[in-house]
This record gives sequence, structure tokens and C-alpha cells, in this order.
Amino acid sequence: MIYIAIGQLAGTALKKVASPVLVANDNLLVGPSCRVWTRHRSARKRYWGSAPSRRLDEHLRSREKQALCVLFPPTCNGLLSLCRISQSALETDSDLHVIELDAEGTPVVSHEVDLPRETCLDFDGALQSLPAATRWSRLQTALAAGLWRLWCGRSPVAFSRFCSSSAALHSQLASLGRYHAGLFPRITQRGLLLSRLDELILRQLTHEWTTPARLFASAVRTSSPLAAWLTYTGDLYLASRLLAWANHAGGSLVEKQEQAGARSEMLAWSFRWRPGAEAILDTLPELESAPPEWIGGAVAYDSRHPWCSRAEAKANTYVVRPVTA
Repeated sequence: MIYIAIGQLAGTALKKVASPVLVANDNLLVGPSCRVWTRHRSARKRYWGSAPSRRLDEHLRSREKQALCVLFPPTCNGLLSLCRISQSALETDSDLHVIELDAEGTPVVSHEVDLPRETCLDFDGALQSLPAATRWSRLQTALAAGLWRLWCGRSPVAFSRFCSSSAALHSQLASLGRYHAGLFPRITQRGLLLSRLDELILRQLTHEWTTPARLFASAVRTSSPLAAWLTYTGDLYLASRLLAWANHAGGSLVEKQEQAGARSEMLAWSFRWRPGAEAILDTLPELESAPPEWIGGAVAYDSRHPWCSRAEAKANTYVVRPVTA
């Protein structure tokens, strides 16, 4: 049996009680994803600048039939990673076993616009001995694989609808659906608005130079909604997204200034508003006003495929088709 840990911390802990262990060390919540393994690996390498989860990908591509046992943490990236592994198990007709770790007080998504903080587990404490694994049925494996295929689809609508209507199937589906919709621009009675995550990021800017590290520290210190969102994306997403904004439209919205000698991406650049540019927080003139962003197999702010998120009363936020928007 091959054991698979989701995340480096989980992998380090699992290696103390099981062998052999492969690690899924890639945050699939950000950047492009593809159903075809070769294209997925190439897309992730371009996005990160290196190939994450190389040993795991090589094993999954081998198409060998072998029992897999996944250590599944209660996180959104954990769910996506398990779904991707399920796709491989389905294609090779391999047995899939799952060790589902529980966290006390796992946050429940409310009908507010923002996410709860992502769950953080003490893997060393949870893995003092190897927990019992559950063998998944063919149907369970196929359902998880189907969710991965929806995530990789060029249209985000089916994935979004599934999450909003099937939250009772798993505790992470509601959070995953809210996160997914939160990266698309919003259609409201006021008109077109930035995505919720972009709004939270850009509202931190002023007309004074500041680094992503300083913005991140401020968000954590004040317990702002942005701090909770960054537990899903990782803190480096803040730096990369601000850089995308500064490089977009010739820097007409956000200015950047390189910090010489910086050893961290969070300190490499400083950012500030261009005069008058903060008006984009109140209305998005057109989709091209914002830098495009990959989310699974779809792209936000793409004028050719203008997906938008919408929220109904007492319902989760979800992505709608262009004609509906």
C-alpha cells in the first residue's frame, strides 16, 4: 500500500508511523488545474516556477494498479487533492483507502460573504499511531473523481452549483464553493464589482508605499476577513496578486517599487494606489480592467467567458453563466 499525505507537515508526521509515503505538496486552490496529467503538471510548473509533488505525480502517471491510502485533512485543498488522487485510482481500478482526520470545532460556513479561517491541525499529535483507514467504494471514488473533473472544467458553473447544492455531502464543500465563487467578479444590483478576494486585497492599499508583508501582518493583527482568506491561498498569494495588479494596464491602477536586496517575495516589492484608481473598489468598469486569474480550469476576468459570481438571499454565492450575468 502507498500512503499519501496532503501537505509537507502531514508527510513528515506520517513517515514516522507508515511507509512508503508520498506527499501531495501543492495548493490546488490557486492557479490552473487540468484533468490530463501531463498538462496539469506543465501548468503547475509554469505557475509555481518548479514542479510540486513530483514524486507523487510520477507515481500517479505510472498507471500501476496499487492500493492507495490517503491521509485526508479537513481542508479545502485536502478535499481537492483527494479528488485528484481519486481520479487516478478510478482510471487504474486501484483500491482507495482514506484516513479522514477530524478537527474539533471545524468552522461552519454562514450566509455571510466571507470564509472562516481554514482548519490548522497538529499532525504530530493526530498521528501518534496510524489511525484506521476506511476503504472507499467504487461509487465514493467516482463521485470524488467527478468533482475533480468539474474543478478542471473550462466552465466553472457546474462545479459552483454542485458545491452550493451538495454541501450536506461533506463538511468542506460549502467552504470550497464559497472560496471558488469568491475569486470571480461579482454581479450585483449596483453593477459589476471586483471579486471578493480582490476587493479585500486592494482595500488594504493606500497612497503610501507598503509591502505585502506589512499588509499581511496588519490583516492578521486586526483579524480582518482578508486574514481568513489567506489561510486558504497562502500568504505569498498576496504578493503575487498585487504584482499582477501592478503589471496590469501599464500600472495605471497600482504602482510598484522594487525593494533592493529583499530575500522574500513578501518584501521584494512595495505597492500603492495611483491617484484616483481606488474608484475601482466601487465599480468595475469592464472585465479587462482587472488582471485575469486562473481558478481550476476556468479564468476570472476573461471577457470571452465573462463568468460572474452572484449571491441570492439565504443561499451560498455561486458562479453564473455569462448570459445570466
